[in-house]
Amino acid sequence: MQRERISIPQIALYLLLTIAVYALQTSLFGRWSIRGYHLDLLPALVTAAALLDGPAEGVIVGVAVGLLYDLGFIGIDGLYPLFFLLFGLFAGAMSRLTLSGSYASMLIMTAVEMIVIGLVRYFVYLLPQAGASFALVLRQIVGGTLLTCLLCFAVYLPMRRISQRFASR
Repeated sequence: MQRERISIPQIALYLLLTIAVYALQTSLFGRWSIRGYHLDLLPALVTAAALLDGPAEGVIVGVAVGLLYDLGFIGIDGLYPLFFLLFGLFAGAMSRLTLSGSYASMLIMTAVEMIVIGLVRYFVYLLPQAGASFALVLRQIVGGTLLTCLLCFAVYLPMRRISQRFASR
C-alpha cells in the first residue's frame, strides 16, 4: 500500500483561501441575497480540495470549514465538522475511484453536499425546534444550491491553481 504525501504549504494555502472565503461570506455575502437565496461557497471548498487532491486534503479542509461553520452560524455544535470531515473523505475516495477533478464533477458533488447538509440541518435542527415547513426549507435548499453552483467557479479556479502548482513537486 502506498502512503499519500501531504504538502504542508499547499494545505496552508487551502486554509488561507478557506478563511478568506469565510470572511467574504460572513461580511459581504451575508447581507447579499438573490430572490431570498443566500450564497454559501464554503461547501465548494471541501469538494474542490477532495476532488483535486484526494481524501486527506478533503478531510483537512472539511474540518476547517466545519469549525468555521460552528464559529459563525447557529446550529448543532460538532455537526458541521463531522459532516464536512466525512464528506471530504467520501468525495476524496470518489475522486480516486470514479470522478475526476473536473469542474463538472465539482458541481455535481457540491450540489449533493449542499442538499444533504440542508436535509440534515432540517431534520436535526429545524424540524424539532422550530417546526419549519419542509416545502419552504426544500425551496431554500434548492435555490441556495443552484446559486452556489452558479458561482462556485470562484472557488474552483483558485483551488485548481494551487493544486496544479504543487502537483509538479
